[in-house]
Amino acid sequence: MSTYTLDQYHTLCAMIAKGVTSLEQNGEKVTFRSLDEMRRIRSEMEAGLGLNARRRDHYPVFRKG
Repeated sequence: MSTYTLDQYHTLCAMIAKGVTSLEQNGEKVTFRSLDEMRRIRSEMEAGLGLNARRRDHYPVFRKG
């Protein structure tokens, strides 16, 4: 079971989109060291919440004739 909630995930994604590294919500202040740290935590949240889709690489195939 994940220790994160979807609300926390969406809040973090919104912060990353805005470029904000500090947030005060419900009397609690959270400050991240960097945008890179926020992205690492977002990836951890995605894995914990089961939001990671399998990445599929597609390679074009060309045939002569």
